[in-house]
Amino acid sequence: MKAIGLAAAAASLLYSSAIAAAAWQTYVNERFGSTADVPTGWQAGTPPENGDGLTFAAPDGQATIAIFGSLNVWDRLDEAFADHEKPEDGETITYKHRDKRGTVVSGVKGDRIFYRKAILSCRGQVWNNVAIEYPAAQKQAFDPVVTHVAGSLRAGKSLQVEECNR
Repeated sequence: MKAIGLAAAAASLLYSSAIAAAAWQTYVNERFGSTADVPTGWQAGTPPENGDGLTFAAPDGQATIAIFGSLNVWDRLDEAFADHEKPEDGETITYKHRDKRGTVVSGVKGDRIFYRKAILSCRGQVWNNVAIEYPAAQKQAFDPVVTHVAGSLRAGKSLQVEECNR
């Protein structure tokens, strides 16, 4: 039993080291301008027909990073923030933060951790988002990934909204 625990810890440490040492690639969503970094080697999924963004999967398929944009369709900012901060089915939010232009929620869904960050840009017309999901058992290994990806999220030029290009 002890050997299994040690093997799991060693595998986690190796995975953690590989993530921490990973090079990064920048993804830019042309429709909304949402931009963030993804570890090199993560595989891009099939782009949606509407061009909202892209989801990347870890090499082992156990984690995902989605980078996407959306129009701000709410009449009031408090409604927009409330919608971004509500839990999805089966989720328990354990962390929530809001500032003037963005929000972060994180928590658990079963044996997985989710992290979502959204920032408002383009004079209040576009939400730029990242959503990360990974096994809770690998939290320590993914903490640096979440920190880097979340810190790299920014707005950019947009084909959808002219105000983003000024």
